[in-house]
Amino acid sequence: MKRIILITEELSNSTPYERTLLQLFGQEIQIRSFSVRKHDYPSMPKDADLYLISCTSSDAYKEVSAYLPADKPTLPAKITYLKRDIEALQQLPAGTRAILVNFSMQMAIESIAELHRLGITQIQLFPFCPGMTVPPRIEMAITPGEPQCVPPEFTSVLNLGSRVFSAETILEIGLHLGFSWLPASEHFRTYIQDLADPGQSLAALWNASLQTETYLDMLMGALKMGIIGVDVQGRVFAANATASGITGGVDIGGEIGALLPDLGDAGSSYKQVRLMKIQDVFVNVSVVPVDWQGTRIGSFLLLQRFTEEEKRQHKFRAQLQDWGYRAKYTMDDIIGESEAICQVKALAKKMAQTDSAILLTGESGTGKELFGHAIHNASRRREMPFVAINCAALTETLLESELFGYEEGAFTGAKKGGKMGLFEYAHLGTLFLDEVEAMSPMLQAKLLRVLQEKELIRVGGDRVIPVDVRIIASSNEDIHELVRQGRFRKDLFYRLNTLPLEIPPLRERGEDLFLIAAEIKKRFGYAYILAPDAREILRRYCWEGNVRELSNLIEYLAVVDKPEITSEDLPPYLRAARLLSPEVPSLPDDFSDFAAQTAGQEELYRFLLRALSTAENGIGRGQLCRLAEQEGLLLTDQAVRDALQALNRLCLISVSRGRGGSRLTLRGRQLAEAFSK
Repeated sequence: MKRIILITEELSNSTPYERTLLQLFGQEIQIRSFSVRKHDYPSMPKDADLYLISCTSSDAYKEVSAYLPADKPTLPAKITYLKRDIEALQQLPAGTRAILVNFSMQMAIESIAELHRLGITQIQLFPFCPGMTVPPRIEMAITPGEPQCVPPEFTSVLNLGSRVFSAETILEIGLHLGFSWLPASEHFRTYIQDLADPGQSLAALWNASLQTETYLDMLMGALKMGIIGVDVQGRVFAANATASGITGGVDIGGEIGALLPDLGDAGSSYKQVRLMKIQDVFVNVSVVPVDWQGTRIGSFLLLQRFTEEEKRQHKFRAQLQDWGYRAKYTMDDIIGESEAICQVKALAKKMAQTDSAILLTGESGTGKELFGHAIHNASRRREMPFVAINCAALTETLLESELFGYEEGAFTGAKKGGKMGLFEYAHLGTLFLDEVEAMSPMLQAKLLRVLQEKELIRVGGDRVIPVDVRIIASSNEDIHELVRQGRFRKDLFYRLNTLPLEIPPLRERGEDLFLIAAEIKKRFGYAYILAPDAREILRRYCWEGNVRELSNLIEYLAVVDKPEITSEDLPPYLRAARLLSPEVPSLPDDFSDFAAQTAGQEELYRFLLRALSTAENGIGRGQLCRLAEQEGLLLTDQAVRDALQALNRLCLISVSRGRGGSRLTLRGRQLAEAFSK
C-alpha cells in the first residue's frame, strides 16, 4: 500500500480530493491530510511515498516546502473544473457581471484564470474574498465550493462545487506510485470524460509509454491546437485534424523535415518556440521534447495560428493582469431622453461598428469619456482592452514612455526588463486619448506615425512592434482653432477627426437634467426630493460645468440632509446666478448690462442672433463675416470671435468644436424672435 501525504489550504478542501483518489486507486493507497491554515504539516511523516501539495499561495507553498523530505517525490497538484461546471457558466448571458468568491484573493484570481483558459470569456468575473467591498453593478456571485464566503446580500449564487485534480495530475500520481495500470482503468476513463479539458494529460500519457492509441486519439482530438507527434528519427507517428488543417495535410510516417523544412532539430533536448510561415499563415510552433526513464523518445509539436494565440493572450492580459483596462460603461449608461442626446447616441452606435478614429468634442463635464467607454463596448473590439489616458495630466517625457513603452536602460529609473506602453496593452482594442490637444508637437508627430504605420518603437529601443489599435480622442478645446493657430498638427487632426462626434451640453438636454439627477441619487443612495421652486431654478440654470457640476450639486444637497430640498437649500452661487428666462419678451437684464458695457455693440449681437436663426446647422466665423459684409457691416474675425464667446457665456448660443460652427440655443432662438417683432 502506497502512502500519500495531502497538504491543502483548508482541511475541509481535502475531503473531495481524498474521495477522488480513493475512487481511482482504491485499496492501493493510504492518505493522510494536513492543512496550511491549521499549521499542522510540521508533524507530518517523513517516509511517505508521495507528498501531494494543493495550495495556491506562493508563500504557503514555500513554507510547506521547508518541511518536505528532500529524498521523497513531491507533486504540486493542478486543479481544474468539471465539464458540467463550464456548461453551466456558458449558459449565463454575455456581459453578466459576477464576483468569483474564494477564501483568498490568490485563490479567486487563480480560479478566474482557469475559467478563462477554459473559454469562459463572455462574462466579467471579479475576484472576491471575505473582507473586500463588492464592486458596483454586480449581478451574482460564483464560487468553487466556498459558499460560506459569499456575502449574505447575494440571492443569485452559482456554487460550482470544489474543483478537481486535472488529468495530468492524476497520471503523474499514478506514475510516481508505479501504477502503470491507471490509464487503462474504467475509473480513469470516466474521470477524464467528466473534466472540462482532458487534453492537458496528453504528454503525461505518452510518458507512461502505454499502448493506448484509443486514449491518445481521444485526447489529441479534444485539443483546439494542432498536435504532431515525432519520434527520435524525425518521423511523424501521430497528428490531429487541427494540425492537418494548419499545414495542409500531414503524412503519417513521413519526415517532419519535409513538412516543416524550417523547423530544425525537432528532437532537441530543450523546449523551443518558433514563429513559422505555413501555407502563407504565421504559426507558433512549440517543440516539447518527451523523455522516458532518462532517454529521449521523441517530441510533440504544438501548432497554433499566430492570430489565435495573440487574441488569447490579449484576452487573458485584459481580464487578469490589469482589471483597469476594461470599458466600464455601455450605451445604456448614457442617461437621457432628449432629442439632442438620442441623436448623438444613435450616431455613436453607428460609429462603433467601424474601426475609424473618433474625435469626441464638447464642453467639460458633458460625458466624453463615458461615450468612449460605450462606443468601445458597442464595437467588435468589446472583448479586447480599453485603455484610457489623460494627455494633460503627464509631462511630455512621462506621457511618451506611458504611451509607447521603453526598453531596459532607456533612462535613469527605467524598470529592469523595460515596460510595455499603453499602445501595446490596447492592441486589438481601443485607446482613449483624453484632452489630446495637450500633447506636445514632438508627441503629436510620434502619434501620427503610429497611426499611419500601425507600428511603434519603444523609447530607447530599435525593435519595430506592430499594433492594431482603434483610437478615440476627446477635447474640450476648439481644436480646429488650435490647428489654425499652428498649435496642433493639421495632419494629425484629420487622422483623429475621421468621425467627429459632438456631445451636447446639459443646458440643451431639457428634462434629461432630472433623469440624470435621479440616477446619481439612486447610485449613492440619496433619498431626498426636489421641491418645485428648486426644480425651476435648476431647470433655468446655465450648467457651465454640465453633468460634473450637477453631480457635485447632488452630493452637496445630500449633506444638507433634508427630505425635501427647496430653493433656500440650494448653494449660494446657484441662488445668486443669472438664470435662463423661460419667456423672453425683451432683452434680459444680463444681456442689457453687457450691451451697455460694450458701448454701442448691440447691433453686432442683434445681427449675430438674426444670422444664426436663419441657419439649420451651425455657422462658422468666416461665413458670418461674409454675411455681415452683405449687410454693410465690416467685421473682423477677432470681433466675431469675441462676440460669439460673449453670447456663449450668456447661454444664447452653443459653440461647436472643429467645423461645427455656432448655433442658437432655445433661449437664443427666443431672443432672436423677440428682436424680429
